[in-house]
Amino acid sequence: MKYDNTNLPENIRAFLEEIINDEELCDAFYSRDVEIYDEDWVKDLEDNFRQEFEDLMGPGDSSYKNIKAFAGDGTGALWVVLDDELIGYIGSEGECGIVSRNINEFMNIIAALKGSLLLADFWDLDTLSSEEAFTEAYEESDDEDDDETDHSEALDKFIEKHGFTRDPKTIYEYIVKGLAVRPFFRVIAADDDYVDSNSVLGADGQEQLEELTDRLNI
Repeated sequence: MKYDNTNLPENIRAFLEEIINDEELCDAFYSRDVEIYDEDWVKDLEDNFRQEFEDLMGPGDSSYKNIKAFAGDGTGALWVVLDDELIGYIGSEGECGIVSRNINEFMNIIAALKGSLLLADFWDLDTLSSEEAFTEAYEESDDEDDDETDHSEALDKFIEKHGFTRDPKTIYEYIVKGLAVRPFFRVIAADDDYVDSNSVLGADGQEQLEELTDRLNI
């Protein structure tokens, strides 16, 4: 299996190999801001991760110590696995957070996105405030993709192969429960020249998320 020379968990290595070996599927994930690269990219990040992490977040202490990058996005941010299970995001603007409880739910969410929607489009407390608000946002799409950018066939096959879902209620549950995982993924600045990390939901997002998940009994 490709990525065998990396320290990534086996289930993540399997997904990466499947995606990178299918050009259309790889392009589909790229269009959804999950950029999958080869083993050399992952290995290079592993070898230089501390520096890459500080370039993005500044010097500080993370609430999670076991952090491994497996993909990037168009801003230079990283998708990471925490403690070999939780899926996190390290942004390019000083934000970070857990975004999914595991790689299966993460891959399901990304594959089920419609049109030009991205996972980050749902990192909004108003959108997450109810299943109805989420479903309205989820059902929105450009519906303007031409044949060159429509990856629906590849994504449909991927969803069917892994027994994934497009049901908005389930996708909503995956996203909210992922964002609500405790302890939250945070970085506390170790130098007065830097500031603590923000949530992917914004500066006060994590505290507001606590209130939301308490109300939703999550």
